[in-house]
Amino acid sequence: MQDSDMIEKLFAPGKKVLIECVDNELNVKSYQTFIEDLEGAYLVLQTPIVNDKVISFQESQELTLRRIEQHKQETYVTNVFVIDVRKDKVPLLVCSKPKKIDRTSLRRYTRFRVNLPLKYKLHNKNNILSGKINDLSLSGCYALVSSDSRIEADSVLELYISMPGEDSPLYLKARVIRVDQPAGDNESLTGLALDYEKLSDSERETLYYYIFQLQLTCDSILGSGLELPDE
Repeated sequence: MQDSDMIEKLFAPGKKVLIECVDNELNVKSYQTFIEDLEGAYLVLQTPIVNDKVISFQESQELTLRRIEQHKQETYVTNVFVIDVRKDKVPLLVCSKPKKIDRTSLRRYTRFRVNLPLKYKLHNKNNILSGKINDLSLSGCYALVSSDSRIEADSVLELYISMPGEDSPLYLKARVIRVDQPAGDNESLTGLALDYEKLSDSERETLYYYIFQLQLTCDSILGSGLELPDE
């Protein structure tokens, strides 16, 4: 497939992309956003909004765009320039149309230390409890929860994970692989090693993008790498 055809496919309206740029202090920043339109010689992006604040960009600023194709286990990379900043009701970035596409493999990922608020319950139960996720990968996670004798290996939990940049918690089902009691020196906490049950396309995509951003920005690495979960 030629680059022009690939660009039309990868950057079609509604597709999710990561924007990478360098701020005034020469720090690399990464933001998740969506393609608004691909019109003629221009690529129009929704301006990222973080914590209800519209991220500021300048005309002629260079941006690196990364589009993840999860089923191919590849990420596609291109560079564009900001041509116009539209401060409409939906703020938009009008950029130059990508001309060249590079690709890299997504076949290996690192497990990252995180601190994400968690709501959870036993599958088919009503009582929702609180905990936290303290490491995360594309195939599973490790949670700290209040000690609960009902939770044992092979239990299925429903997880509601508060993800940065997402309007609503990420809902996942996960199976308990291991129960660690107590977790550290705190006997009131239980550590749970969890493997995700079958993910929907939207759940998988949310995880892909968050993990990819962690790869770009996180220095706290727990493991050497994990294979992508089976499709």
